[in-house]
Amino acid sequence: MWLFIQDQLIYLGDDSRGDAFKERNREESRQDSAALSSVTLSVTSNLGQVKDGVVSPSIRSEDSDDSDGWETDLECEESKPQYDPTGRTLYQRACQKLGIIPASFFVRHMIEPTVIMAHHGLGPLGIRAMALALLYNTKVTSLNIRDNGIGEEGGEIMAKLLRENYFIVELDMSENKLGRRAITEIAETLKENNTLTKLGLAGNSLDDKDAEVICQSLLVNNTLSHLDLSCNKFSNKACEFFAKVLDENIALSDLDLSWNHIQVKGGQALAKGLRGNVKLKSLNLAWNGLANDGARAIAGALLENGTLRMLDLTCNRISHTGAFSIGRCLESNSSLEVLRLAKNNLQNNGACALLNSISKNGDSRISKVDLTGVVIKEEFHLIAKKLRKLKQIEVITDETPELRSKREEPDPGTLLRNYIAKEHVLVVDLFRKLDHDGSMQVSVKEFAEGLRKSHVGMTQYEVDKIIDMLDADKDGEIDYSEFVCIQAEWKSDEKAKRKISSKEPY
Repeated sequence: MWLFIQDQLIYLGDDSRGDAFKERNREESRQDSAALSSVTLSVTSNLGQVKDGVVSPSIRSEDSDDSDGWETDLECEESKPQYDPTGRTLYQRACQKLGIIPASFFVRHMIEPTVIMAHHGLGPLGIRAMALALLYNTKVTSLNIRDNGIGEEGGEIMAKLLRENYFIVELDMSENKLGRRAITEIAETLKENNTLTKLGLAGNSLDDKDAEVICQSLLVNNTLSHLDLSCNKFSNKACEFFAKVLDENIALSDLDLSWNHIQVKGGQALAKGLRGNVKLKSLNLAWNGLANDGARAIAGALLENGTLRMLDLTCNRISHTGAFSIGRCLESNSSLEVLRLAKNNLQNNGACALLNSISKNGDSRISKVDLTGVVIKEEFHLIAKKLRKLKQIEVITDETPELRSKREEPDPGTLLRNYIAKEHVLVVDLFRKLDHDGSMQVSVKEFAEGLRKSHVGMTQYEVDKIIDMLDADKDGEIDYSEFVCIQAEWKSDEKAKRKISSKEPY
């Protein structure tokens, strides 16, 4: 069999099996040539050589009659190969000619709708072979090739593939060092492709120029709904392009711009586009530098925007001043459901202001507020507890409530004194009641049993505390003298309290 690669006819195997096989091989060669050309599978001229010491047969003409096979009627009746909806055969042949080892994981899972090939080290050659298979594959609808080092060349191949394959609706090419040429091809594809709904381009060191190219295509595209552009190098200038997309695009519902270089002016630009947006439901601006003014602008846009459901402003150098601005907007917003303000210096008063604003808004739909890393106090926890009961809102913090002062355990002597006062008996009378044999001593066991029968209303723990106090010498016996000492202490305590109260001003 023969394979055309870059206008070269390359021998794949023994071609001495009759005219029927020759005809089939010629058809396969034409298919391979067209496929490789359509996805720009250009390879070097030495790929036709077989490695590991095996000499590639010289190129022979299709009319060569050096075949030693025999033509029979049986060969003519051989069935034609069935159509392969996975492209597995093409993938394996391409890997052989490109001199790479097929990715066994891809071979196993290319019949499934979701293929996750992240961190497989495919490189440009690996993605070429995969693209050839995907050109004919009708099974895969979601493809993740994150962190495979495919570079500009691989990015161009995948972009052109999407102009032929309309079955793939989700594609993640994050962390692949795509470069300007690949981004340009992707932008051209977005203008033509009307099936792709989710695209990941995070971590590709994209700059403001790349943002402009992407945004121009988004103004035309009406199908892409999720776009991940996090961990890039977009600055305030890029936000001007994104603002125009937010103002005009009617398809984008999820935009991730986290971990970029967006500052105050960038936030203000995005706010302008967000005001008139009617589709965006999730906006992630975490780990940028919006500061208070940028946060105030975004919050102001919420007064006019009625579609945004999730807003992430985590770690944006927002203080309590910015929290007050956001809180004022939350008093009238009725669409936002999730608000993330973690790792900002909101302080306790800023955090409390946010919760108070939510509680004031009867139409508020907020169900989750993330304030992880914010220093909060007991006041905040009281408001949060009330809000949870009122609206069943999940408030996330990593701060435990301040340690509440434990309820002071009543002094054992106080417990006994209260009982004596309640029953109107003297200490001596109580001791005599418990001292059945008149020995002026009561065992610990007898004392505990006597208190239980007297229905003092003490727990076992409280009884043990009283016994521990009365049995000063720890001999297991409570003497009358010890009772008298306790009574003397009570009297001195009462005198001290009366003395203090007499000195207090009216």
